Amino acid sequence: MEVTLMISLWLDNGKTMTLSIPNPRDDLTENEVYSAMFELLKRRCLLSENGTKATAFNKAYLRIVEEKSLP
Repeated sequence: MEVTLMISLWLDNGKTMTLSIPNPRDDLTENEVYSAMFELLKRRCLLSENGTKATAFNKAYLRIVEEKSLP
């Protein structure tokens, strides 16, 4: 099973971008993610691929993928 932390952020142009972080800590909370993203956004250090500035936290969730072999 593969677990990835997905963090969606609003961009300056009204669109969103998503950060993907593989294998997050098991006891990670949304408050911890929000606090970390707030610090990064405050320092204005996150940009999209085309250089648009990330301006706000949208949401965070875990994507869990399980592979199953065919019989």
